[in-house]
Amino acid sequence: MDFRFDEEEEMFRSSVKEFLDKEISPVADERDKQGPLTKEEEIGFFKGFKRLGIGLDIESLIGMVEDAATLAIFIEELAGAWCSLVYPFGVSMASVPLVTFSSEEMRERLLPKVEKGELLGCFAVTEPNAGSDNRGMQTTAILDGDHYVVNGTKTWITNATVADTCLLIAKDERGEQIFLLVDKETSPFETAELHKLGIRAAPTGELYFDDCHVPKENELFTLIGNAIASGEVEKLLADRSDESEGIDMSGMADMLAKGLSPLNLIFAFLRSGMSVMATGISQAALDASIKYAKERVQFGKPIGRFQLIQEMLYNMTALTESSRLLGYRAFNLTLSGSPEARMASSLAKCYACDAAVKVAYDAIQIHGGNGLSEDLPLERYFRDARMLTIPDGTSEIQKLVVGRELLGKGMSALY
Repeated sequence: MDFRFDEEEEMFRSSVKEFLDKEISPVADERDKQGPLTKEEEIGFFKGFKRLGIGLDIESLIGMVEDAATLAIFIEELAGAWCSLVYPFGVSMASVPLVTFSSEEMRERLLPKVEKGELLGCFAVTEPNAGSDNRGMQTTAILDGDHYVVNGTKTWITNATVADTCLLIAKDERGEQIFLLVDKETSPFETAELHKLGIRAAPTGELYFDDCHVPKENELFTLIGNAIASGEVEKLLADRSDESEGIDMSGMADMLAKGLSPLNLIFAFLRSGMSVMATGISQAALDASIKYAKERVQFGKPIGRFQLIQEMLYNMTALTESSRLLGYRAFNLTLSGSPEARMASSLAKCYACDAAVKVAYDAIQIHGGNGLSEDLPLERYFRDARMLTIPDGTSEIQKLVVGRELLGKGMSALY
């Protein structure tokens, strides 16, 4: 087992750092203070990632899925520079393949946006009365002829106010969860902006569905089934460079066969990503603290020579390195389709996000009064880290998921 990044991965990390230091870090603090990004701003930043081989076009997305380490490195470094860009990019990733597998009419309208890397999406689960208890959601999607009629409200949805499409989870007439790809142009819904403690530049809001008609072919399994039947999946995976062996989809099928729902598969990806995001924040806070401890002089010597400062740096390093190992492992298991992904992603998400809060807290403490200033990014690191402990399952819920996975069926603390 090799815990080191290979030469190619190290070169990619260096390229990402160089890009972020030049293009993102200089604008992050001031732009973050201004609140949610506009749609045009998001697209502009995302298009810039193409210089690193990262993008919202289908070719870039397949390349990222094929290489878990590359995607994790990018997410970690971007989160350390400006966490507000990571989550909107991540939730938009799901829309591209679904649009690629959609009806001919939808593809004709939206594929030009996909090809330009301009299609933004959102993922709608949480409701005003259904947060951790997603089984208690009240949004309905009732089949009426060749359309589903959707009614309900979703809240705390990243990208809600700027998204072109929404991957929506609702309940059908049997009370079963159903996944729908909602195209805002043909199935309009209303949105409202929400303001929050951290990750302020990432648009967040509520979605309101009032007799919203969604074509029945936009149901998730119908989309996937039609793509397989038409040969689109095989064509997409085969249309790669000679050096690529394509993507092995058997692992994902195995995860579904072992009882993981599509929602759990999506959560495994999001939670793995959030653990790596948290690691990026921790590393940024640690780097700033090491630099400051060498430069700041008190009582006639650098504060880094004080034992308590060195103990804080030790704890921050241990938490950051542990988070990285858990996060990259979870990412690898998730993208390879391992049945272990659910527990690994919950374990990594809980540990790394809680750790980032502690690391950012100590970073502020090391910086003293300067750590409280908005002129430095420490307070932004702390607010962003605190945010990560709640979305896609609170830290407490992650512990219960791990407990259930350890103890087996029938031992869930929730149901």
